[in-house]
Order: sequence, then structure tokens, then C-alpha cells
Amino acid sequence: MSIEPRSGQTLSPNAVFDEGCAETRLKELTLLFITKFAHEDMEKIADEARRAFKPIPPYEHGGDTFLYEKFGEQARKEALKILEAERKAVVEYRAEYIKNTLNIIIRQLRFLVFTDKGKGKIYIKKMQIEGRIGQNAPSEREVSYFESYPEGIEHLERIGRVLNRLSELNDYVPYLSVELRDHWIQAKALANLETVREWEKKDAKT
Repeated sequence: MSIEPRSGQTLSPNAVFDEGCAETRLKELTLLFITKFAHEDMEKIADEARRAFKPIPPYEHGGDTFLYEKFGEQARKEALKILEAERKAVVEYRAEYIKNTLNIIIRQLRFLVFTDKGKGKIYIKKMQIEGRIGQNAPSEREVSYFESYPEGIEHLERIGRVLNRLSELNDYVPYLSVELRDHWIQAKALANLETVREWEKKDAKT
């Protein structure tokens, strides 16, 4: 009984990267390996009996709990190896899509984060924000923006949308090829923006 990883073409990313789906896949594989090991154990006992010219005894395994206690740990380790191989296969199959996505993200971030002065910064300042009429008094809140206020608020939101798209690839990183990892490093370097808190900057001057 051979248990082989499924191909990247037959698997969706969620099947092996989503936490719940991956755990379901692990349980499925673990049960397959327990069955495999139990069968091999039964064959071993039968072979030993034949070699000793004795009747082949019935395989008394004590039920599913006994089998899990006997083979469960080893079976899960083997299941994890299969899951890792399937994750790698999924990433390899989607390599062109990942490459194109990273190239788009890199171009967008270069456009969004560089200003005339170089790589821009995220500023955070405390402001009095008006509450709804008749409900809340003005309150001090932190407002984040890119380079300038107030237009920098929307600009930072655009950067955030690109960063969210980059974060969607996080699970793939351990399985990226050398070429794709270089693209990933470029994107992460562009995404790494300095944050300046305005009140801290003022305190430093005084």
C-alpha cells in the first residue's frame, strides 16, 4: 500500500494551507498510514508463522484505539511529510501566478512609497475628532497618513490594500524557489516603511 502526495494541479491552496482544511487532511492521511502500518504488521506476523510452519494466527489488534496508540505517532509524522510535499507541489504549480503577483505588488509599492524625497514615511499624530452631534464630545485619536495630511490618509489606505495582497502569500514563503524568494524579499523591503509618531518627534526637539 503506497501513500503518495497529491499533485499541485489537483489541490487547491486552501486544502493544504487553510488551518482547518490542513488539519482535516492530516487526519485523513494519519488514518491511511495507521491502516498501512497495521496491514504491514499483520503481514509480518503471517510471514513469521509461515516461516515457522505454524498456522497463521488471527490479527488481534484490540480495536481502533489500540491501533492509534500503537501507530498514531509514527503515522502523523508520515502524514506531515506528505502534507509538506503537497504544499510544496501547490506552490510549484502556482509559481507563475505567484511571480506575476509579486511583480505587480513590487511595481505598485514602488509607485506608492517613493516620493521626490525618496522612500516616504508613515506619520501618526493625535487629533481631536468631532463626535456625532448630540452624542459624543470631541475625542483625541491617533490618525495615520503617508507623508502629508489629510490627502495622505487615502494614500496610506492604498498602500494598505497592496500590503494585504502581499500578506496573502505569507503561507507560500517557506516553499518558494530561489527566484521567487528574491521577488518576495524585494516586495518586503518596499513594504517596510518607517513610522514616525508626531508627538514623539516634538518631544525630541524640546
